[in-house]
Amino acid sequence: MDTRLLPIDPEKFSEEDLKQAANLIGQGEIIAFPTETVYGLGASVYSASGIKKIFQAKGRPMDNPLIVHISSMEMLNNIVDEISPNVKQLCEAFWPGPLTILFPKSEKILPEVTAHLPTMAVRMPNNPIALKLIDLAGVPIAAPSANISGRPSPTTAEHVFHDFNGKIPLILDGGPCFVGVESTVIDVQRVPPLILRPGGLNFENLRKYLPNIQIYDKIIPNEELEARPSTPGLKYRHYSPTASLILIEYRLLGIEQPILKRLDELIAQKSRFGYIHTQANFTIPQQYRDQLGDFFIDLTYPDSEMEVFQDKVQLHSHIAQHLFSTLRKLDDQKVEYILIGGISEDFEGLAVMNRLRKAASEIL
Repeated sequence: MDTRLLPIDPEKFSEEDLKQAANLIGQGEIIAFPTETVYGLGASVYSASGIKKIFQAKGRPMDNPLIVHISSMEMLNNIVDEISPNVKQLCEAFWPGPLTILFPKSEKILPEVTAHLPTMAVRMPNNPIALKLIDLAGVPIAAPSANISGRPSPTTAEHVFHDFNGKIPLILDGGPCFVGVESTVIDVQRVPPLILRPGGLNFENLRKYLPNIQIYDKIIPNEELEARPSTPGLKYRHYSPTASLILIEYRLLGIEQPILKRLDELIAQKSRFGYIHTQANFTIPQQYRDQLGDFFIDLTYPDSEMEVFQDKVQLHSHIAQHLFSTLRKLDDQKVEYILIGGISEDFEGLAVMNRLRKAASEIL
């Protein structure tokens, strides 16, 4: 199969640009498309053959449910019997955006989409290409991230092409994703409401609308939800580079010495390794930068040299946006190990640490 990479300008495109993609969805095919979080691998929620192709292409376990993507509240009303005032308020506040909400499963949705569970995960992506694609297809689109299962999620069309060249017919290239980690998934049916997967919408913003919301692994043992996951990201190891990822957990009393010690050990072992710097409160000595060269990646500086981060919100958002692309970049350089220091779980730091812990081969 030839895989076509079709560039689409998210700020200037026509319906004609997306007709081929919408037609493929209607024919039971799968295509990759951009969202604000990561690229998705999508099929119609009503196509059994399309849903099957998603799981086959990704090598995804069948008990790992998919997220249903919609383009309007009207589309949500078609698959949900009742929307409570609280949930409607959340939708008005955060959709389109990186928030996925669990609803009782509609009989219209294929059971394979929800892994035969009684709930379905639904979101409205904040990307004009994704919204128009769903609208033109005329159906909700079920889509996990467009990467081989377990690998770092794709935040550019090139990442998708790397994983799926020859396996899918079309990739819509809408440029890099500006959030960089998957959506936040919440279960509002529980008391208290739970964040099942931290993501692009942070805990601090959700708490303004759901003051009693909790994070699942703080109050429920992992094993309970992992046994029968109601949302992606709960049960299996995810986001892992080919290289062994070594995570040094964030420490209030200082993370600098543990990082420098592990750097010294890897250098003494003559290992081929990369280091991702995420700590804005200390500078890595020049000797390590010289030793690592292109294998040293500093995420504590903005993309533009003319800017500086004003606060931790901006820093953590930047790290989240570039995390997966940085892991893939070092993988492309054929390193054996990737060393990274953890960050505090404020703002997007919660999502970053969730991804790093699931990806790590070693946690110190």
